[in-house]
Amino acid sequence: MSATDDAELGSWIRLSPSELEHVLAAHERFVERKPGGQRALLAAHDLSDADLMCRELSDAELTGARIQRALLMGANLREAVLFAADMRMANLDGADLTRADLRGSCCRGARLNKAVLARADLREATLVHYDEQRSPAAEGLRQRRTDFTSVEAQGADLSGVNLGEAVIVRADFTDALMRGADLRNGDMRHANFTGTNLEDANLAQAKFGGAVFRGAVLTGATLDGADFDGADLRDAIITEEALARPELHNVILTQYAGKSEAELSEALQLHALWLDTQGRDGARARLAQTDLSERRLEGMRLVLAILKGARLKRAGLAGVQLVMADLSGADLRGADLRQSDLRGAMMQRAHLHDADLSGAQLGPLRDVGTHHREMPSNFERARFTRANLAGADLRGANLAGADFTGANLTGARFEEATVDDASFFGADLDDACFTGASRERAAGLP
Repeated sequence: MSATDDAELGSWIRLSPSELEHVLAAHERFVERKPGGQRALLAAHDLSDADLMCRELSDAELTGARIQRALLMGANLREAVLFAADMRMANLDGADLTRADLRGSCCRGARLNKAVLARADLREATLVHYDEQRSPAAEGLRQRRTDFTSVEAQGADLSGVNLGEAVIVRADFTDALMRGADLRNGDMRHANFTGTNLEDANLAQAKFGGAVFRGAVLTGATLDGADFDGADLRDAIITEEALARPELHNVILTQYAGKSEAELSEALQLHALWLDTQGRDGARARLAQTDLSERRLEGMRLVLAILKGARLKRAGLAGVQLVMADLSGADLRGADLRQSDLRGAMMQRAHLHDADLSGAQLGPLRDVGTHHREMPSNFERARFTRANLAGADLRGANLAGADFTGANLTGARFEEATVDDASFFGADLDDACFTGASRERAAGLP
């Protein structure tokens, strides 16, 4: 730990550009097991403002290094030792920090958008102080908490990460994957978890006051003793049992509107008339944030209907026409959507866990109007975990960042679709076709 303490006293080592390049080149040979290779030993070095984009730094020793404002976009830092490193304002967009040791590091204001920090260790660090004779100082040990204050980590993969005791105030984890993460005792007040997957995460004793969890997934999360005072959980996916817990008594929740059978029937009739008369009569179905769970709507014409944020859990929607409908953020868990028509639909961040979409059409609507326009379908960041999409037609659909973990995709068609940043781990891909699909950074595909 002496290198770290030297760094704290300001005695960082600064290499010339040519010296740093020599160290990096030798490290690349070390990783590739080539002659002349040597592991990068950059503990207590000053790498501030260095351009390290896409460089090979896996397993590098960077304990106590000063890496402020460095450019590390796309860098490979797998299993790198960044213990107590100072990475304030560094740009790590798209970097791979899988299983990296980030204990006690300071990443205030750093960018980690679409970075991978799966199973990284961000617990607090124990620092040992030494005196001038290099003996342990009288003050002994000191704890340093990992600081992720104001970090921007949109779309980052933090699955299984250990953030216990970390300071993460006002950080932005929009659409991040934090499944199984350990956030115990962390300070995450006013952080943004919009669309974040926190399934099975440990949130015990953590502080989330004023944080935003809109559209986040919190199923299976441990909430014991957590402080959610004033947190925004609108459109979040969470069990009724969890909502009854005292930890969530003072949160902001979606106020779903109720519809009686008679009211719903009237709304659907007026919508059909509105469609038949091209808007001259009747009224468009506006059912945003309406609770339609378990309703039987098979075969209904809901073309252009507004169902944004609606709750449609286990609803019967087989054969329904939802062409160009707005279902963004809707809760369709366990819904029956067999043979449904979702062409041109807007379903960003929709929740389709365990839904049945076998034989459904999810691509764009083509040849619309006299100008033969194409109306794209948008399933960006939608969650299809364990959904059944056997034989579904997703050609040309925007599925960027969608989660197909454990889904049945046998015979599904993804030609010309966009599946960038999507996850297919554990999915059944037998006879699925991805010809011409854009699949940058897609995970779990052969």
